[in-house]
Amino acid sequence: MRPTLTDIERDVLQGAADGETYAETSARIFITEGSVSNVATRIMRKLDARSMPQAVLLACRAGILDGKPRRHGDHAGYAAHQYRGEEPCDLCKAGERKYRNERRNKPKENAA
Repeated sequence: MRPTLTDIERDVLQGAADGETYAETSARIFITEGSVSNVATRIMRKLDARSMPQAVLLACRAGILDGKPRRHGDHAGYAAHQYRGEEPCDLCKAGERKYRNERRNKPKENAA
């Protein structure tokens, strides 16, 4: 189940995804830097993340930031990165290696 974020939580999460500091986010959405920090803590709790970068990653995987759930850690996730013209993440690279090794080691069904 995907956690529900408030509008302000989405704004703070988007700021983190865009690489903004708490000060930059606070200036953009007109709240104090301390409030941004408190909102970030709520976001991490809701997403069960230990840091904001991890929260951004989990939100991307769940489709919270752009509404499109993403696959990660397998061949499809790797292919999706390639399709979007992105450098595949480490998790997807590992999934692709596993997929290729399994394909390479799988016995041929029609072998005589």
